[in-house]
Amino acid sequence: MRVEIVVFDGFDELDAFGPFEVLSSAGFEVDLVVAEGPGPVRSMRGVQLNVPGVLDRPDGVIVVGGGWLNRAGQGSWAQAQAGVLPRRLAEVAGSARWMASVCTGAMLLAAAGLLTGRNATTNRHAYDELRAYGVHVIEERVVDDGDRVTAGALSAGIDLGLWLTEREYGAERAATVAATIDFALRGPAWRNPATTR
Repeated sequence: MRVEIVVFDGFDELDAFGPFEVLSSAGFEVDLVVAEGPGPVRSMRGVQLNVPGVLDRPDGVIVVGGGWLNRAGQGSWAQAQAGVLPRRLAEVAGSARWMASVCTGAMLLAAAGLLTGRNATTNRHAYDELRAYGVHVIEERVVDDGDRVTAGALSAGIDLGLWLTEREYGAERAATVAATIDFALRGPAWRNPATTR
């Protein structure tokens, strides 16, 4: 199963690399991609990547956050204002099995019109803004609304990856990955998402 994680200048590192590590360990084919024009991307804390892939037609898409709450010049807020990434997400949504987000990546799904009338979560400091998009906000680490799966802030991306692993490949594989990354010490938090599908 192919998953593309969408990054952009100003993205939050843990939003991307948490689920990347989990899903790769679980056997998904995972790539970091950009909305358009492959090339260099710089994270909010200065990690520089050369991203050769462009958002295409994967089975699953994960959109990350970063830079929304402080209205940074680079990040999810800037991406929503520019409009290119939300348009691309809307185009891809029809062919993907599911669209997911970590933290304020949910705001980009909302800006694309993909969460209207849905149950979702995001960074707790952005709940009211997400509600303004017509989203029913559920204050949980992971919310599964069928073909839309959202995770709260930062480290919840690891829970998202484990939940998607369990959903696609079963509880045993998810538990194996959790043990491998030593996440099982927290308990199986990913196994209790707010499932609304």
